[in-house]
Amino acid sequence: MIIRKIEVENFRNIKSAELEFCEGVNVFYGNNAQGKTNLLEAISVCLGKGFRRSRTALLIPFDSDNGDSDSRPDTSLRLYYEMDSMPGKENVVHYKITNGRSHVEVNGMSLKSASDLYGDLKHVVFAPEHLVLVKGASELRRYYIDNIALMQNKAHKRILTDYTAAIKQLAALNNEIIASPDTVKNTRDMIGIWSDILIRQGINLTYGRVKYFEWLRKAAINLYEELTLGNERLGVIYKSNVFGEIEHTLPDFSDKNGLYKTYVEMLNKYQIYGKRHDFRVNVGAHRDDLAFTINGINARDFGSQGQVKSISLILKLAEAEIIRTRNRETPVILLDEVLGELDALRRDYVINRLGMAQVFITSCDYRDFVTDNTENLCVYNVKQGKFHSSGGGRFNLL
Repeated sequence: MIIRKIEVENFRNIKSAELEFCEGVNVFYGNNAQGKTNLLEAISVCLGKGFRRSRTALLIPFDSDNGDSDSRPDTSLRLYYEMDSMPGKENVVHYKITNGRSHVEVNGMSLKSASDLYGDLKHVVFAPEHLVLVKGASELRRYYIDNIALMQNKAHKRILTDYTAAIKQLAALNNEIIASPDTVKNTRDMIGIWSDILIRQGINLTYGRVKYFEWLRKAAINLYEELTLGNERLGVIYKSNVFGEIEHTLPDFSDKNGLYKTYVEMLNKYQIYGKRHDFRVNVGAHRDDLAFTINGINARDFGSQGQVKSISLILKLAEAEIIRTRNRETPVILLDEVLGELDALRRDYVINRLGMAQVFITSCDYRDFVTDNTENLCVYNVKQGKFHSSGGGRFNLL
């Protein structure tokens, strides 16, 4: 996939911008809070999912909220791109916000939401929060593996939505019983229905994650060995809250009855009824996690800062590798203020592994990544939401 151009109107601090991109590396540099990350977010919104997970209201210009929604300027993003499978055919995503409501079109055809595009337009985002994938909260790792599954299979979104709804409904129903014991019978029936949904979709959710986890595990292990010249061995483990640790041997997902029975037993064993209005579903896929080892030692507890950062890098490179090999589509790569934190060796490895992909990089100083003698490169200086071309050429690492 190649992005040719973007037109931006009234997006965060970017009032108006029209930028054409090269097929290689596109660098956006400048001081903090000037609009570099906002531009990357505009691109990711058009690709199906803003990587900062912002609400629609937060995408409008910062100074436009004067209390009168009708007077706010419309936000408009137009992204022009080509797919590897149909070179030469220009496609256009038009994302706009009017009176607080978003609307998206692809080649003039309306979609229900921009998220419908996620998975069709292949891309990988590497943001600062990904540098703490190993030691950060388990929620971040679940979000990461779910995004890999969503990029490959749109049905994963429906499964995840149904599962999350079941958790909320069960909590509400159980709190209702605690508050009004006389409603127990009818409420118990509904609890049975939602428990069934929770279990079935929990199994499906785990299956989807584990399927793509296996691809991720193999790719990450090979890449980490390459990065460390074979001196360190990476281990990647999926920790299912219901089915236990999964590394080399996957559960038999064809045994639906056995899996269902295991889920029920775990729910009955560990389900704890809280005090009034404090019920929690304590068992299920929403408590799954990933774990990493280096030479058999837990990386979260004992890994050095360099090792932990290297694992995070490898996970994102593995994500791109999955798309390239499984989908036969070269993903667009968005790198937001991360390479500058790495030493020259790791920067060199990351960029070289990205190969022929189109890359978008934000940085405080573009000299961290390029030389004056370059080609196949677009460089933009960013100041107060405005983009000034600084020329381009061949991309070289220092």
